Amino acid sequence: MDCQDGSTLNADVAWKQLVAYLSPPNVITPEIKSRCKELIEVLENFGYPVRRCLGSWFRVKFKHYFKSDILPEVMTVLDVYADYEAFEKITVLLGKGILKFLLSFYLVEETDSTFQKKDVYMDFTTILMEIEEVKKLFSMCCINFYKRGFDCYDNLAQDLDCLPTEHSEELKNFDVINRYLCCLYLFEEVVYDAVLHVLNSQIRLFITDNFSGCSHDSSIIGPVMSWLNSSVITFIQFITQHQLVPPNMDIWKKRLKFFCYKTIATVRINDLFEIMVDYPESHAAVLDIKKCIGHVQCSTYLVRTVQDMFKERLLHPGANTEDIITQYSSAIKVLRFLDPSGAILEKVCSPLRSYLKNREDTIRCILNSLMSEEENELTRELSTTTGTLFNSNEDSDLENDDWEKWKPQSKDMPTDLKSKASKSADIISTLCSIYGSASVFVKEYRSLIAEKLLTTSNYDVSLEMRSMELLKVGFGEDMSQCQIMLQDVVDSKRTHTNIINKVKQECPFEISTLIISHVFWPNLRKEDVNIYKPLQDYLSGEYQTAYSELKRSRTLEWKLNLGFVELDLEFEGRTLSFTVSPVQATIILCFEKSEKCHADTISNTIGLSLSQTRKKLAFWVTNGVLKETSKDMYELEKEVKETQQVVVEEMDSAMVKIEQVREEELEGFTNFVMGLINQSGQITVERVHKLLSLLLSDSPAGQLTPEEVKTFLDKKVKQKLLSFTGGVYKKPK
Repeated sequence: MDCQDGSTLNADVAWKQLVAYLSPPNVITPEIKSRCKELIEVLENFGYPVRRCLGSWFRVKFKHYFKSDILPEVMTVLDVYADYEAFEKITVLLGKGILKFLLSFYLVEETDSTFQKKDVYMDFTTILMEIEEVKKLFSMCCINFYKRGFDCYDNLAQDLDCLPTEHSEELKNFDVINRYLCCLYLFEEVVYDAVLHVLNSQIRLFITDNFSGCSHDSSIIGPVMSWLNSSVITFIQFITQHQLVPPNMDIWKKRLKFFCYKTIATVRINDLFEIMVDYPESHAAVLDIKKCIGHVQCSTYLVRTVQDMFKERLLHPGANTEDIITQYSSAIKVLRFLDPSGAILEKVCSPLRSYLKNREDTIRCILNSLMSEEENELTRELSTTTGTLFNSNEDSDLENDDWEKWKPQSKDMPTDLKSKASKSADIISTLCSIYGSASVFVKEYRSLIAEKLLTTSNYDVSLEMRSMELLKVGFGEDMSQCQIMLQDVVDSKRTHTNIINKVKQECPFEISTLIISHVFWPNLRKEDVNIYKPLQDYLSGEYQTAYSELKRSRTLEWKLNLGFVELDLEFEGRTLSFTVSPVQATIILCFEKSEKCHADTISNTIGLSLSQTRKKLAFWVTNGVLKETSKDMYELEKEVKETQQVVVEEMDSAMVKIEQVREEELEGFTNFVMGLINQSGQITVERVHKLLSLLLSDSPAGQLTPEEVKTFLDKKVKQKLLSFTGGVYKKPK
């Protein structure tokens, strides 16, 4: 093409020359770029609006060139190569095939203010991604490409102080492909999601591999954030250094830190059961979770995960009640620390509370811990209790002493909990609130302390006094009956001493008696039995007479089946020690004069049935003291195995069974029920239950249930006192 001076060019020639310079695949040089500027000036002088339309013309031209020249080469690469190799070759092809036009892009961008080179890149990116094979290739290979790049970079970054690319040929090759992706604006449009996916995956992998199931006595947030800054953030800076517009690193850091906190929270929450077991030694791990909750919304995940853990490991018949209570106590401390409002605790432990409430021995286990001589979590809590353990009128948030520190609840907390958050409470009050009322605890405490007092021989109730004084703070006046029970023991010591000093005949044994005010004690089991005759005669004779003289107008009603006897049995120079019930002691003493004795003789002596006597004799047979030589004939063993410790019999409870108490109560209302039927002709279970529930509201057997009423009425049907037809009970015809 002949170059002519601008003054001699006409508009048509100037335009043709400009088109020839800028039309792909022609590539301009700096000299040609200057010439193009002169041609544009000529066209502007002729009145042609080149500065407003050159960009649109160039985009159309370049799009046509891309489809006709570059795209076919891309398709050829797809046919020849596969997967990762095809991805690299296509990226290099695009880079070399398009970036050579940079001077043309700059010229048009300087000439036409409406044109941006980014628009050209967007055009060919759109065309590329419309091809399904290319789209799938980039989606799949970008993740693999940046994963390889990060692994290589991270391995070198941990060992080297200088830039990793200076020491790795593999990383240099990675940088070449990455530079093309950045310069072609493919990073933001195609690659960004893949990079974010890779980095999130690497963060999750790093945290789970290094800290999942690790020791809970130190924080993991510090090490994770240190690795994030030294490896992940520097990797982002490395791969984005070729972008024409520098990335906003603050946004990257916030996003990745958010994912770090989310992953740390997941790892720690997955270990929360063990963390609760180890608390407070695991306080650092709990603090990690609390910090994470401040950055990410993970309360719902925490609630669901811990509930599943409890269900799998605690809420089944194989779990020991004491272990469940211990874990619940730890959960209270940990969850109160994580969420002082109590909302998480309420939701997490709701199934646990319901399960404990339905276990028969829950109250007994709680009270045993409170009454334990050894220090434990509950005894430490009890010693610091200053207020009632039951408070039905919870203070509002505004009445809280710490109202200035009040914070709104987390947005991801289930809505059904937002109105249930309560003030912080200690462990004992939370455990007691399972039942909602102090009465069930007081009743069980009376039974427990009664059994304990009935087995004491030295009248020492100092520990029980201390426990009761502490419990009185929580239960208030409901403990008055228990106080009378303890006072009975103290009074018994004084009374017993006075009686022993008063009687003329000395007791053949060293004894101690417990004289109780039966009105204030639970119903004690009574059996009409006889015990060792010399002892029984002494108790009902000299001892009782002395008591009547000491306490005028009062008498003693002996429960000879209760209490215990400490025996030393001598066999050919060997002595065996036993702690047994009075009945068992009487059984073995039947062999005092004769080495053989028949079960019938023992049964008549004690006053038990033959079957009951056989069961009692089995204890001595099991412990090698007796042997059954023939049917119901028992004989002392001649060679008794030596034992190094006292054998203690597992005695039956001194309390009357709840079922027996309930049965006796309902039997007392037989005439009442029969009178109701005589008046109305018929009656339903619901009607009887409603009436008897009012009459038995203070029953020691607890709340009356419809099932118990139905069992009672069905028993009357079997006795032919009632008939049952059509769901109602009537008098039999």
